[in-house]
Amino acid sequence: MEETAKKRGGRRPGAGRKKSTVKRYGFNAPATVHAVLEQVDSITDFICEAVLKHGQDKGLC
Repeated sequence: MEETAKKRGGRRPGAGRKKSTVKRYGFNAPATVHAVLEQVDSITDFICEAVLKHGQDKGLC
């Protein structure tokens, strides 16, 4: 018997999540940190900048 091509399901080119170089982190912020983060426009940019600066101060990057 000849098998016919299925029209539903299976792998498709371009389907699925696109690759990304971003890693998502979550953390519990104490009240003092929360108060600071509430005052900034972009929390992500602020945290990234603070981590990079602290890393440079410690010689990590």
